[in-house]
Amino acid sequence: MKAMFPDDDLARTREIAERLQPILDEMGERTTVQLYQGQPFPVVISSMLSARTREENTEMAMNRLFALADTPQAMSQLKYEDVLEAIKMVQYPGNKAQYVIDTSSLIAQQGSVPQTLEELMALPGIGWKSAVLILWLGFGLAPEICVDVHVARIGIRLGLVKPTTKQPQKVSRELMAKIPEDLWGPWNPMMVNFGRTICLRVRPKCPTCPINDLCPKIGVQDVRT
Repeated sequence: MKAMFPDDDLARTREIAERLQPILDEMGERTTVQLYQGQPFPVVISSMLSARTREENTEMAMNRLFALADTPQAMSQLKYEDVLEAIKMVQYPGNKAQYVIDTSSLIAQQGSVPQTLEELMALPGIGWKSAVLILWLGFGLAPEICVDVHVARIGIRLGLVKPTTKQPQKVSRELMAKIPEDLWGPWNPMMVNFGRTICLRVRPKCPTCPINDLCPKIGVQDVRT
């Protein structure tokens, strides 16, 4: 079906957000990192632990780790073996255990979580994607759009991103040209939850999707009825 706003992506993406967010809120969809919105240090640690890890395992690891220590100073003084045991259910627990200790130590020395992309990316275990997400969920700052597999996949289906664009920062720039600036921050959490529940990687639920009429469905081969 032809999109309602074929010549105005800014209007179309705002309409997409206005339709999706209330439905996702009603469904109660939240990532583990979202649970700590407004709390910079837990956002840093949960973002680090969540990389390539199932949500239920990230949440379990966060609960176990923060039961041991809940401040940068206290967490930096934990033994590596204790951190490893607490987060053993995440992917790459050995590397992440050391990142937790080293990053906590740096934040404790600095006195607070940094508020720029460059400073965040200097922390062990924090790359560009995590840094952008931390700025939004930790501080309400959105200099760019955080891109993960859900954001990239749905961006292509919506016709907002060229299918040949693969590098996350380039995907972010293409999206920023077509999404209102006040939606740059919430776009990632919204698309992640949308991608986990409706716009699935395989056989998305297009017939019952609330933005079915706004989506050109680029690359979709089969849908779930």
